[in-house]
Amino acid sequence: MNQGTRPLQPKWLFYGLSFLVPIAGIIIGAVYMSRPEREAKDFGKRCLIAAVLYFVAACCCIIMYISVYIVLAIGLRGAEGYSG
Repeated sequence: MNQGTRPLQPKWLFYGLSFLVPIAGIIIGAVYMSRPEREAKDFGKRCLIAAVLYFVAACCCIIMYISVYIVLAIGLRGAEGYSG
């Protein structure tokens, strides 16, 4: 380890924090990407990716929820005509 480098904190903790709290992931990623070390830049990039993955997963869940709601609403309205 060089004299001027600092050791990275527990990576798994920051990856989990980046995914569960995406704003924290963006901040962590920006801080680490501003450091000159290549390893720190890569770590910051992965934290940013984890934060973006949260938003992608959230969007997919919202789309699936809306789709299921629409399908059920159409199905229930169609079933009203057969209750006869």
